[in-house]
Amino acid sequence: MNFNYLLKHWFATLTLAPIISEIINLLFIPNSNKIIGLLEVYPLTVIFGFIFSIPTYIIYYLVYYLLGRKNVNIKTSKLILITLAVIGIIVSFSITFNNREPEITIAYVFTSIITGLFFKLNFSKINDHNTPYN
Repeated sequence: MNFNYLLKHWFATLTLAPIISEIINLLFIPNSNKIIGLLEVYPLTVIFGFIFSIPTYIIYYLVYYLLGRKNVNIKTSKLILITLAVIGIIVSFSITFNNREPEITIAYVFTSIITGLFFKLNFSKINDHNTPYN
């Protein structure tokens, strides 16, 4: 099975969003009274991001697999997967941080949309019917 899109989208979102968050803080929130930004604790940010995103990406994987098996159009599949990731990010941040840091949520959503659009989605290996059970 081809997990390239799923893994690239997930990894890129988790690693780039803290940087985007800092840029948002610098450009749009000049008098931010944050003591520590996400880049100061970058390794922890990525680790916690990975842990908190596991439930979303389990669902994401299942939908990814189903879309590939059903031969859904690539553009439609990307739209569904990116939307699912965005909803997962918003729900995760709402539960975890109670919307106290909206610029961080915005950074993760923005990064997920951009990286989801950037990477190529290819279901070819999902649709291989070389298994004896098909």
